[in-house]
Amino acid sequence: MKFTKVVMNLLVITVCAGCATNAEVNTANQVEDFKLSGSLALQQLTNTNQCSGCDFRGVNLTAINLSQANLSGANLSQANLAGANLKDTNLSQANLSGANLAQAQLSKANLSQANLTKANLSGTRFGEDLKTLPIQEGQAPNLRGANLSHANLTASNLPKVDLTGANLAEANLTNVKFKGMQAVGANFKKAKLNQADLSYADLKKADLTSADLEGTNFINANLEGADLRKTKLQRAKIDKAKLKGALRE
Repeated sequence: MKFTKVVMNLLVITVCAGCATNAEVNTANQVEDFKLSGSLALQQLTNTNQCSGCDFRGVNLTAINLSQANLSGANLSQANLAGANLKDTNLSQANLSGANLAQAQLSKANLSQANLTKANLSGTRFGEDLKTLPIQEGQAPNLRGANLSHANLTASNLPKVDLTGANLAEANLTNVKFKGMQAVGANFKKAKLNQADLSYADLKKADLTSADLEGTNFINANLEGADLRKTKLQRAKIDKAKLKGALRE
């Protein structure tokens, strides 16, 4: 009888240990699947300066200081980030579709693979105030592979911005100052680029089909292999631009 009792106790301990392990795994999975939102997300962001994957849909974050925050993969669709300080902020793969980033500070911000469809980035800049400070090497925001289709970037001042492989189809880039921009293979189909400063930009193999390039500054820009068919090039400045292999009608 004693022997049977010992065996039974051992079986109970073994089973319970297995239950505890399963419980821990289940809890871990639940934590991993759970995404903070609303006031809880804001509280975590305020306390830790990070909220990767959190839900901030439609939240008013006007003029907020999110410098060096980690918001990778966060949902900020329709959020109001007007005048926000996003200096050195990680917004890679974040959803910013329809978000308002007018006058936001984007120095060294990481927006690679972010969704900025129909977002408002008008007047986005470098510097701590509305007066743009001189851009230093390595300070430009990273928008590699970002989706900026139908986005409004009117009068944005982002010299040396990295838009390599980005989608800017039908985006409004009127009067932008993107001197020295990196945009190899970027999509600018039907985009408005009139009066834009794209001097010294690298637009190799970029698609500019049907884009409005009236009065655009392409001085010393690299347009080798770019598609310039059906573009409006009236009064565009192409002095010293590299056009080898560019497709033109």
